[in-house]
Amino acid sequence: MKDDLKSLFTEHWKYMAVNTACKLNLFDAIENKQLNANQLAEQLNLDNNSLETLLKALVSITFLESERGIYFLNEVSLQLTENHPKSLKYASMVWADEHLTAWQNLDYSIKTGESSFSHLKDENYFDYLNNHPEQLDKYHKAMFEYARDDYATLPLKIDFKNHKSIMDVGGGYGAAISVIKANHPAMDCALLDLKKVIENCDLTTIKVIEGDFFLAIPSGYEALLLSRILHDWNDEKCKIILDNCFKALPKGGTLYVIENCSDLITVDLSLLSLNMLAMCESYERTLSEYTVLVSSAGFIMESTKKLNDLQTILLFEKP
Repeated sequence: MKDDLKSLFTEHWKYMAVNTACKLNLFDAIENKQLNANQLAEQLNLDNNSLETLLKALVSITFLESERGIYFLNEVSLQLTENHPKSLKYASMVWADEHLTAWQNLDYSIKTGESSFSHLKDENYFDYLNNHPEQLDKYHKAMFEYARDDYATLPLKIDFKNHKSIMDVGGGYGAAISVIKANHPAMDCALLDLKKVIENCDLTTIKVIEGDFFLAIPSGYEALLLSRILHDWNDEKCKIILDNCFKALPKGGTLYVIENCSDLITVDLSLLSLNMLAMCESYERTLSEYTVLVSSAGFIMESTKKLNDLQTILLFEKP
């Protein structure tokens, strides 16, 4: 038990070693090649001795294989390369940097109930991202990697053919709406997000609309999708988003909300809620809390459907 406790204190060393390898594009450099430390250092313009220490560390935590000084990727590190079909490179990177700093100051959030990130940066997390294009792109690439897997079965859970049109509100790089469009090619599908987000979108069959869901949401769509949006905001901010959704939808329109409902799953979300507190002054809500929140904007709860082991689809109607 004592040794386990000591190991816990330095567990982040492993993640930071992997994160560093991703930031340096180390796994991409090794992919499909046979290179030693000297060759890698020259290719990536890195200090040879320091790189060799990192490579040995990655071998020790089973993120690399080595034979006679030559380094190879394994099944884990292959998924951290840029072009892997199920790449998690950016997902690996996003939890360092700003998130790590916020966690280092978690005591502020516990004392005040406010975001330690916003306290440190004097702006909320999403404004910060919008002001730092490189971090914004990294964040949305990471969220796309998660969403790509999470939303794979979305069209199997919901019969979207009942709608002629649907808009993904705050849809990032379009993982959710792309799955819907692929299964319903005749449907009018749109994505709404901020200018600096949609500038990096690569969506050819989906209408991309510049907008801010705190200001207004364009009308003309029979259904709206809020996928993992509300958990990023406190109740006050959520109500603004939901009021705008209500105004945008026609009578009888549908609002789909995809979230982790903490009381419907067996996984404890306390650590994730701490992250949401530190970063966004929010938390992971229960089904009842989401129902009350969305209903306060005038929507009527219709039903819920399980999307995967974590997420639930909540269906609301505008009366």
